[in-house]
Amino acid sequence: MKILLTNDDGIDAEGINVLYQFLKENHEIFVIAPKKEMSGAGSSITTKRPLSPKKIKENFIAVDGTPVDCVHLGLHELCPFRPDLLISGINYGANMAEDLVYSGTVGAAMEAREFSIPSLAVSAAAFRQPGSKNKQNPNFFSAAKITLDIIVRLEKLNIDTKIIFNLNVPNLEYEKIKKIELTSLGSWGVRNPPQRDKELGTEKFWVSHRTKTPTNKQSTDIAALSRGLASLTPISPKFLSNEYFKEINAWLSAFK
Repeated sequence: MKILLTNDDGIDAEGINVLYQFLKENHEIFVIAPKKEMSGAGSSITTKRPLSPKKIKENFIAVDGTPVDCVHLGLHELCPFRPDLLISGINYGANMAEDLVYSGTVGAAMEAREFSIPSLAVSAAAFRQPGSKNKQNPNFFSAAKITLDIIVRLEKLNIDTKIIFNLNVPNLEYEKIKKIELTSLGSWGVRNPPQRDKELGTEKFWVSHRTKTPTNKQSTDIAALSRGLASLTPISPKFLSNEYFKEINAWLSAFK
């Protein structure tokens, strides 16, 4: 299989390089990733300046832009083949629930939809709060092995390539991960307000995630990870919500 590999943690990040080592044994891989960490970039693109790709080594290109820039540039100009699959990852930390709107990992995976290429966003679910001294080392090896388990069977799945798979792998040894669970998106709950940094000064703020998480249904990504399962969620970039069409249309009809 021919695979285009990218991420949002940067081309030197451990996750993408571990995954590359696993994939290269049986697949043709081309890596194009941000020059530096671009976590939280979402689906942003660079339009106010030109992009400057730089060859790091054979089949490794760094771009001074966002994860979406990398995919867009790779598919149009730089990748020497038409990929059978786009993989974005392995991300340092989980990408689940409402956080998908911020995720550069997921944003990059979504960019393949215009090219009719299947895509997979992969995250190793270790958690780290900005400014925190406490962090977990993610198990990139387990995430890479679960990724291989999925792609080896991917050709047997016949679905619309505009559906993106979002994979989150628990921070466990591969042998201790019970199975891959098909999940829906859960909820992390309300985000924390910005916190002033008392050491750096009153005008410095940390943006963090959540202190309290609501109870999630067993079918959600968050609940699956808490039970030691790998979570696989099919997602789509469609923005249209027709749930309230009737109510909104009635409201609009009253306008004079």
